[in-house]
This record gives sequence, structure tokens and C-alpha cells, in this order.
Amino acid sequence: MSNVFSVFASTCSEFCETLFLPIDIEADLEGRTARVEIPGILKSKAGPKINEFTGEPFHIALARPSGSFEFTYAELGLGTTSVTGDMAMAFEDTWALFCIHHFNQDGLVRERSRLTAWLGA
Repeated sequence: MSNVFSVFASTCSEFCETLFLPIDIEADLEGRTARVEIPGILKSKAGPKINEFTGEPFHIALARPSGSFEFTYAELGLGTTSVTGDMAMAFEDTWALFCIHHFNQDGLVRERSRLTAWLGA
């Protein structure tokens, strides 16, 4: 079996200590906004790309019905993240991906490829 986690782990030569911490998360998948915080470790927020001409959120989506181990449908936006500790890093207004990861013991489940199917629309 191979899924996104085993693929990423295969590229790592060092691993940090596992931390068991609370995660505060808010997400509006249709609005393409999200915020997550792990106190003292990570702060991240994301939103839609704004159309420079109209000032309205710009809708950008990727559909990958086959060949992907990550997702089948995702919406794109911009994100800002800062991480402290052993994996310190920071990114501002970079690529943000809004999708639902639906995995089982065999990897990515492809039955519902549209985000709106997950939201009941």
C-alpha cells in the first residue's frame, strides 16, 4: 500500500519527536477559508485568491480523477504559515490547497470526486 503519508515519509532521513497537542481548526471549504493553530508550534491561515480586477474571490480548482495519491478534487487559494521548534519555517501568501482527504487501509478513496458532494450540495 502507498498513500501520501508513506510517500512523504520515504523522503525523510530524520524524524522529529511526536507531539500530542491540541489542534484548533476552523475551515469553510466552500468559501475557501481556513485557520489552524497548534499553540506554541504552528499558526496558519488561508483564503481564496482575489481577482485583481473585480476584487472578488477567484475560483480555481483541480480535478484529478486518476493518477493521484493525494486527492481527487481540490480548490486553490493563498496561505500563510509559521512553524516554530524542530521544523521552523514560514511562508506568506503561498499556495494553499483546500480538499478533503478520504483514505482507508488501501489509500485514497475516489468515490466522490467533487468537494460539493462532501458538503451535501
